[in-house]
Amino acid sequence: MRRTDGLRVRPVVPSKDRNGARMEFQQVRHFLNLADTLNFTEAAMRSGVSQPTLSRSIQRLEEELGATLLYRDGKDTRLTALGRDIQAEFAAIDESERRVLALSQNRIRGRRETVTLGVVHTVAPALITGFLSHALRQLPMLELILRPVVRDEASELLLAGKIDGCFTTDAPPRNAKLAAVEMLEERLLLAMADRHPLAQSAQVSLDELAEQPYLDRLHCEFRARVNGALQERAIVMIPRLRSEREDLIQRAVADGIGVCMLPEFSAIVGGLVLRPVEGIALTRTVSFQSIAGSATAMALRQVRLLVERYTWHERGTQ
Repeated sequence: MRRTDGLRVRPVVPSKDRNGARMEFQQVRHFLNLADTLNFTEAAMRSGVSQPTLSRSIQRLEEELGATLLYRDGKDTRLTALGRDIQAEFAAIDESERRVLALSQNRIRGRRETVTLGVVHTVAPALITGFLSHALRQLPMLELILRPVVRDEASELLLAGKIDGCFTTDAPPRNAKLAAVEMLEERLLLAMADRHPLAQSAQVSLDELAEQPYLDRLHCEFRARVNGALQERAIVMIPRLRSEREDLIQRAVADGIGVCMLPEFSAIVGGLVLRPVEGIALTRTVSFQSIAGSATAMALRQVRLLVERYTWHERGTQ
């Protein structure tokens, strides 16, 4: 935990050691970075320390807990069963500390409030960055934290208080505890490299689509509906490449490796052309979701009001 006057107070989390040994929040973060990367060099870079410092930190942690948290076999690092259990507990500790710091800083700064917003992986930055700029201008004491989320987990994260609001797609059935503001609709189109032969067409036929190497966006909300629509027409697309990484799939399309189905405002790399596919007329709704009611923080209510008043459709078509 850090004091904002420039002095630093070293926070601790009591361990089971009754002889005075205590694990520090810094050790918690070191372990979380290592558990996430399973690479001491990368974890040290994320933690802002040298690799020997990180190694000593993990070693002290294991000594304090009296157990091994990682298997080390040359360059191969794996979590032990205890390490996996500890990872979940430490993640909760880290989240709690960040919230305590936010509360403290908000009090010290006076009116400044921090709002954590989730952004579903398939919502392109271009759709929301203009709004974020607008919100920060309108609310000068607002501090925003953006967190990538999977669409199916958005409601759970909101209800658990881990995020305050979320830019999501095709929000789940109405929940009395949640409020959704519809922003705009996006059509599903076929993305290809701008030098692709089909880029000169105003519309792509199903026969032309069936001949293309297909790249599969695993986070795409349309996947099941697209497959169903194609199967009704006796077309089966066998993906040549699959990934949850939007940037990777789109970069591969721009490089001419294949084509993919993509919401019309969701391109995040250059060199793409999007065209409608004959017989496939699918859309999705992009929304802002948050906890319902007036008992939420004033800053969140202000953000939600700005979302309601923003001209989303015009922004999306730019």
